[in-house]
Amino acid sequence: MEVSDEVWDIVNLRKPTMGFLATADGRGRCNAACIGSLQLSDRGTMTMFVGDNRTLRNLKENPSAVFITSTGGDIENVNGCRIYLEVTGIVEEGPVIEKGRAMMAEAVDGNVALEMKAFVTFDVKEVRPLLGTEP
Repeated sequence: MEVSDEVWDIVNLRKPTMGFLATADGRGRCNAACIGSLQLSDRGTMTMFVGDNRTLRNLKENPSAVFITSTGGDIENVNGCRIYLEVTGIVEEGPVIEKGRAMMAEAVDGNVALEMKAFVTFDVKEVRPLLGTEP
């Protein structure tokens, strides 16, 4: 699935640059995490760097996830989306990880960069508005 220009802007140009990623393990136990590194790399692919944590463990057991992000300071001005994802790859070593750590160290903090253990790639399966009751 390809995302619209509006979704592209909400995800890649959002301020603050974070959202929430919901995952579940192989037994269905849920987790939600505040994620700053998840971005659309093209119109149908999202990527992120993640530490060795519950999110990574869940994604290894269950490839389905939902990313939720929004802009706007109050409910009357909120603009956001829910992006349903499926893992297509997890890289835990090599040049991709080293490049990502270098980028994180420059953008955020060297200690945060060292905690990054994996680069995860997702296919976008569905996009829904943040607010709304459509099926």
